[in-house]
Amino acid sequence: MIRNYTEIAVEEVFDEVLAGFLQKKPEMCTCPRCRDDIKALALNRLPPRYVASDRGEIFTKVAFDLVGGKAQIIAALWDAMEQVSLKPHR
Repeated sequence: MIRNYTEIAVEEVFDEVLAGFLQKKPEMCTCPRCRDDIKALALNRLPPRYVASDRGEIFTKVAFDLVGGKAQIIAALWDAMEQVSLKPHR
């Protein structure tokens, strides 16, 4: 099965980044639609990294971490949270 590792990585750090953002803006809407909007905006700013096996996922994760991929994901999520907080789904 082909998977986009970037999507997996976004899911892995999403709750932690959201918790940090909510310390800054606790009034931000966190409904499922706003959460999905944040993820979609962030993923559209990040390059896809497709993998076809668990082994490929492991190699991609290591390479991603070595080139600052996690920092890119956090920055993209933070920017998306800023954008969604200005125009929430409510």
